[in-house]
Amino acid sequence: MNTLLKTRCTKGHLVIYEDRVAIELNGLGFSNTNSLTYKQITGVEVKTTMAKIPILSKGAATIKVYATGDQKLEASFVTLDDAKRAEELIRQRI
Repeated sequence: MNTLLKTRCTKGHLVIYEDRVAIELNGLGFSNTNSLTYKQITGVEVKTTMAKIPILSKGAATIKVYATGDQKLEASFVTLDDAKRAEELIRQRI
């Protein structure tokens, strides 16, 4: 599977593949993955938590991916540029 975007968040990495969206946490001896396919996804929301200030801060946002059956993926503290790019990629595929 090709990775379209991979960015850090508080729970590990937010990874957007061609067929699914996942939050992955991999380390020495353990692996944790939560993912949703695009067929399940009903919407995506980006909420800015810290403004982008040149030289001082890249900004931060929280991405919430909603799915059927009251499922949700939440990636906190993603850089603002990556959050906007992730929202675009997800919206194109749902």
